[in-house]
Amino acid sequence: MVASASEKEASSTNMFKRTSGVIPFSRSLQRKWGAAVTADVDQDGWDDVITTQHGTNALIYWNNEGKFSEPVVIVTGDTHGLGVSDYDGDGNMDIVVSPGGGDGGNPRRPVYFSVDTQRNITKGGTFSHFSASRGRAIKFLEANSDNKLDLFTTGFAPKRVKSLTTNQLYLNSGTSFSHPLTLSIPHDALSVKALVTDVNNDHISDVITFGGKDMTLSVGQGDGSYVDKTKEALGDLANTHNVINIAEIDYDNDGDFDLFLARSPYQFQQEAYYDPKNKNFAFFVFRNNFMYDDITVEGENLILENIQETYATYDIQLGSERKVVEAERTAHYMDGRLEITPNEAMGWPEGEILKGMHIGYIGNGKWRVGGAVKSRLSAVIKNVINHPGELKRKPMPALLLENRGGKFVDATDSVGVDIQEQTTSVAAADFNNDGFMDLAITPYGNMALPVEHYVLMNEAGTGFKKLPHVGLTSDEIGATGVGVTAFDYDQDGRMDLVYGNERGRWYLAQNQLPKNVLGNFIKVEVGASADQQAQPTGARVTITACGRQQTQHVGATGDGFHHMLNSKMHFGIGECDVVENVHVIWANGEKKSVGNIVTGTNIKL
Repeated sequence: MVASASEKEASSTNMFKRTSGVIPFSRSLQRKWGAAVTADVDQDGWDDVITTQHGTNALIYWNNEGKFSEPVVIVTGDTHGLGVSDYDGDGNMDIVVSPGGGDGGNPRRPVYFSVDTQRNITKGGTFSHFSASRGRAIKFLEANSDNKLDLFTTGFAPKRVKSLTTNQLYLNSGTSFSHPLTLSIPHDALSVKALVTDVNNDHISDVITFGGKDMTLSVGQGDGSYVDKTKEALGDLANTHNVINIAEIDYDNDGDFDLFLARSPYQFQQEAYYDPKNKNFAFFVFRNNFMYDDITVEGENLILENIQETYATYDIQLGSERKVVEAERTAHYMDGRLEITPNEAMGWPEGEILKGMHIGYIGNGKWRVGGAVKSRLSAVIKNVINHPGELKRKPMPALLLENRGGKFVDATDSVGVDIQEQTTSVAAADFNNDGFMDLAITPYGNMALPVEHYVLMNEAGTGFKKLPHVGLTSDEIGATGVGVTAFDYDQDGRMDLVYGNERGRWYLAQNQLPKNVLGNFIKVEVGASADQQAQPTGARVTITACGRQQTQHVGATGDGFHHMLNSKMHFGIGECDVVENVHVIWANGEKKSVGNIVTGTNIKL
């Protein structure tokens, strides 16, 4: 029997359990680029996990029937958006990676790889004819119903380029991507995230771009062309600023796709946080001068942890003599940790302009940390009993936009969503198998505290109930929430989560809801269409169980940078024992239906 709302709440404390030893994520604290990507890359029936460590690499963890391999490097360097699909139809999965552009000084083009069923990764090359940019998002879609997946890329324009964006759609000719088409140009150069969805239920992929001060909607016409329908579909909601990620979700099972908007600005402003219980003071600065004065700590020495700078333009310097500790990092800088005695950092430099992070002991138990950086710098100061004050982010409510006949209305209040804090990522899945999609939420968080991700449980399509303590905990401080992805990694019929933190770690959490609060389920694995071999990306799957319908979309993701291939669709069906009908419409219009599917079945179409 499926649980009531009160039973759900009572079981929330053990909804998820962080795993240990299932996937060998690194314990080091690293920068990220979006959520983890899940896809069955080797096509063995088990979803693999790809993570991007911004500025370092992209790693794939092979899923060996619920236990993951050591990471394998796909690509090194400044890795941004990443997408998985068999776009050339050769039976091997393709991975396209959008590299960064060296802060605008070195614009680059996407690189591509092919992965066979034996897990051999072959680099194919670079899309040298693409527009060079500071690469951001990779999204696959079917734009012209020709059975070949097209590629939408976004980029932040290089320096000294007049155009705000390099957001372009490249059509798949069968041998290459060509004929680039620029979709609706956002009014903000930071609108470089994208969602591929179907706004008007015509089974043609539409594209929403977002991330800056507005959103734009390009509606597909089915022939490879797009029309700007931003005003008609979104109205004033198009002016919603700082939308950082969007999840497609048919929360009320009415057959059209609604949108959940996580909202948070990019990390461009100075921040500072304090935890009085554990006496931690955490700060963040971006391309600016900074000064934290009158810091008093317990004990004699100053201890900093999780020190991270995007690129260390300048050294860390101590005291009036500007003693550089960069060369002594083997001793001083273990896992982002630096411990300094008053004698090492006596005084404060005068005369010259401060460059880098300076640390000085001023006397009478007082310390000073300040300087100037040309990139992002963050750290946590330990054992602080007096601090210079906090600079916290302002509230920025998340929103739920309901799709009513192809037009969106703000339904946030009516469905009981009350999230005032800033959020950065969202994943839609049915966590208790009651037949209604729930939401896993990543908060931006407080840098002085561990980030705790949480869940909004769907109350049978009438609204959502926030469950803040569901086991999605973190350990590290000095980090902020960056991404969450839902998938059933162990195929036990319960949707699990992989989540991570910027300047932090990745975690895998297993859904452990007990049978008495868990409904039945089926899985629908969508492959290429029978007649014309159209790829599963963009296919719409609708099931009918106990007379009620649910609809999901292959390729749906709450991450605006990455494209995931969730071709094994998970449907909770509550107390139903049989699914009357499963109906698939591929992006080229091909259809197939099967009926009378018993619970727990994994059917492949």
